[in-house]
Amino acid sequence: MQVLKILIIFICCCGVLISTLYMTAKDPLVFINMPSILLVLGGTIVATLISYPYKTIRQALKESWNQLFLSQNSHNMQERIKLYSETVSTLKQGALHEAEQKIGTIDSPYLEMAAQMLIDGNTIDDINKVLNWRLERKRSSDQNNAMVFRTMAAYAPAFGMIGTLIGLVNMLDMMEAGDFSTIGPNMAVALITTFYGVLLANIVFKPIAVKLEQRSSEDVVMLSVAKEAVMLLSQGKPPAYTRELLNKYLERK
Repeated sequence: MQVLKILIIFICCCGVLISTLYMTAKDPLVFINMPSILLVLGGTIVATLISYPYKTIRQALKESWNQLFLSQNSHNMQERIKLYSETVSTLKQGALHEAEQKIGTIDSPYLEMAAQMLIDGNTIDDINKVLNWRLERKRSSDQNNAMVFRTMAAYAPAFGMIGTLIGLVNMLDMMEAGDFSTIGPNMAVALITTFYGVLLANIVFKPIAVKLEQRSSEDVVMLSVAKEAVMLLSQGKPPAYTRELLNKYLERK
């Protein structure tokens, strides 16, 4: 379903762009220029590799692929909190082995870690510190992923402008040689490079960055709710009260 949605959006964007070119250009093929594409795309990639470690870029690409093309499970945090509360209740009854078996059914590494720490006898303060650390680590990682694409969105138009300057220099050189018939083609190539830079920045890189930031905000809310559930249940609050309180919070969000 996620892939189909992306394909429909991509086809619509391409349709609008191609339709505009056909309605306004005498020959739409003049907008295809391989040297311009190589300069903008290659320059953006090289500049990004210089700006960030390869590991950071690889993580950002992997996360963007997951968000755009892999189906995302709905954030069923209510069900996960219910399973966690059942695990805590089982542990309080002294059924340690049964509680350990229930951990794998929670389907949330964040809550599974909290349950395991509780079973191992860690204090609530220690659990709270680890959960806060995991939350901040998640937020920082997501920000880095989005920032990689924000950076690429800034580099692409800059390399487009470099291509434009190259085209203008070539055009002036031809004018000095007296070959005025090449002024038009050279000027067209110069502007096409800027066109590619703006296109990549606003149709590819910026939308991916916004998507990653949006998903990060949702994930942080879910993890905050999970942490609050751990704290309430560890303080002895009834599971039904905890679920009702957090469900209302999730509805507002």
